[in-house]
Amino acid sequence: MKKLMLAIVGILMFSPTVFAAGYGEAGCGLGSLIFGSTPGFVQIFAATTNASTYSQGFGITSGTSNCDAKGFDVSQVEQEKFVAHNFSGLAKEMATGEGEQLATLAGMLGCPSVKQTQFNATAQRNYGAIYASDTTSPTEMLTAVKAVVARDQELSTACSSH
Repeated sequence: MKKLMLAIVGILMFSPTVFAAGYGEAGCGLGSLIFGSTPGFVQIFAATTNASTYSQGFGITSGTSNCDAKGFDVSQVEQEKFVAHNFSGLAKEMATGEGEQLATLAGMLGCPSVKQTQFNATAQRNYGAIYASDTTSPTEMLTAVKAVVARDQELSTACSSH
């Protein structure tokens, strides 16, 4: 029982859902449907309900039980991870205007394959703006790519996740 209470306290203290809006400190799940977002001790019951019914994991993956993806942009996180892991390769491919990593980035930004050539050419043409300095970070590069895509009239409508 002590382990369960420690787990609940740990979940409440370190879970990112503690800071999410729309439900209480216990996060989304069956407990949030039953106990709501009322602050205080009742959130322990909500967390216990969530944990004992496994409804939080199911709710997060299915978008049910008061869970949604509005507070957490999964695609942004995936894009940042991809760019961070392929930063130097993307620089080389943007400079040449072709490559698999560049194609993958275009796909992650929601650009359809028919716009791949245009995406590559636009990235190559704006290389200086995308890699503005030697100290450009992956996050800055991704932001710059999205800005370039947003400024391009065709890509801004064709690419859905920029």
